[in-house]
Amino acid sequence: MTYCIHLLNLPLFILIYLSGNNKLKILRTYFHILSILIQDVDFSLKARSMKLSTASLLNRSLSEQQLSIITRFLFGISLILIIALSYSYNEINEELVNYSKKVSQTQQVIGNLNRLSSVVYETSYSANSYIFLKDTVYVNKTLAANKKISKITRSIDSLISDNGPQNKRLIFLKAHADKFSDHIRRLARPATVVNPGAVTALYRKKNLETDSIVKLIGEMNNVEDQLLYTRVQSRDNYMKQVYQYNWIIMLVAIVFLSSAFVLLDRELRRNKFYRIDLENKIENLNRSNSELEQFAYVASHDLQEPLRKIRSFSDRLVSRHRTEVPEEVFQALVKIDNSAQRMQHLINDLLSFSRIVRIGTNPKLVSLGTVMNDAKSNLSEMITENKASISSETLPSIEGYNSQLVQLFQNLLSNSIKYHRENVRPVIRITHRLVEGRLIPGTKPSQQDIVFHQIKFADNGIGFKKEFADKIFIIFKRLHARTEFSGTGIGLAICKRVVSNHNGYIFAESTEGEGSNFYIYLPSESLLT
Repeated sequence: MTYCIHLLNLPLFILIYLSGNNKLKILRTYFHILSILIQDVDFSLKARSMKLSTASLLNRSLSEQQLSIITRFLFGISLILIIALSYSYNEINEELVNYSKKVSQTQQVIGNLNRLSSVVYETSYSANSYIFLKDTVYVNKTLAANKKISKITRSIDSLISDNGPQNKRLIFLKAHADKFSDHIRRLARPATVVNPGAVTALYRKKNLETDSIVKLIGEMNNVEDQLLYTRVQSRDNYMKQVYQYNWIIMLVAIVFLSSAFVLLDRELRRNKFYRIDLENKIENLNRSNSELEQFAYVASHDLQEPLRKIRSFSDRLVSRHRTEVPEEVFQALVKIDNSAQRMQHLINDLLSFSRIVRIGTNPKLVSLGTVMNDAKSNLSEMITENKASISSETLPSIEGYNSQLVQLFQNLLSNSIKYHRENVRPVIRITHRLVEGRLIPGTKPSQQDIVFHQIKFADNGIGFKKEFADKIFIIFKRLHARTEFSGTGIGLAICKRVVSNHNGYIFAESTEGEGSNFYIYLPSESLLT
């Protein structure tokens, strides 16, 4: 693993080598952070080299939020770096092209200056040959060479237009070249050759202009040689930087692609084990549901039939032989009938619970306001008998199972009415607000960014002790004796199951003697389809 870390650090050291002093300091800092983050990859390498238990494999070294932050960090930094490097690369490339053009331009100037020097010597030689040999063949050669001088000076002028000092020298050069050309044209006239004095004067002036031209060409050549050296150095320097940036961009792309691959590979491996673990749990759940369905079948047929017979025979004995049996036997028969009746209620509640476990239907958009009205309608006799006051805010619509939600609201309302304080009218208030998932205790990591509907049932009943806040949702858990309040202890367990079927949460809080608050959290987004 240490070898892999050093291998991934290799691009960092290369970048430091290429970057000079402080030019790419941000890259060094980033790649140092990256080398620390990649140490987390030790998870994948260990999973390959040894057999790990499912619990170990599912134990995240990074949370989903941390992994999301790191992935976005890698993507953002890589994008910023590649854009910055590409921008710098473009600027360097433009400078390289610019200096390449300048080098070519300087070489052209030097070439033209050398051509000018050669043409001046050629013109002067042809003129001298005509003067001394008196051969008219050299006249045409002299005039033809002389015409080239102005063309070359114009060409030089267009090349050094951006160089002030050289322009000044060129002005002097052109002035001497014009005088030189004028002397050459005069020397090339046949009439001039007849006059030896005029020839000697023009010859001396021509030589003076030639010396001045050669001197100025030499000065300009020296300046251009220096410029050429400087520009070649700059061009070569930018060419090296272009190569360096090519390597840098390639290394940045390789490092970030490798990092993304490592993270993706690790998540894919982890998801594989999640899938295996989930398949095992689903298999166990299906087996449990199958056993529960078998129990429900037994409860609905095999158990209820004997109970009906027990109740039927006990009723017959009580009605027909009331005067014949002793009071003690009569009381025993009454207890048998009450016990059988409780047993029948318990079986019916268990059947209701099993139906909640088996969803069976497709979810639909359900108005919780309509659900509340249906629940109150079902409890109308109980509400009237206890003179209960129920007020509700406007409730939202969610995707869910209508019959289950009606049973949820109905159980909570009946629970609040049933456990009211003696001689105190039951008052129940239902409120609604939106809550972020991360604020709900015990929220699953995948639901922390979801917004939930909080529906609060507040009553003024007898309440319960704080330590029973979680226990009241356990099946068959009763906080009061049967002589005080009727029931089998399944109502709130059904409520919890309904909320779980809707990927929600339910909590209770209370102070004994001061009423209870039940909080239902249902996701605003559809998680069922």
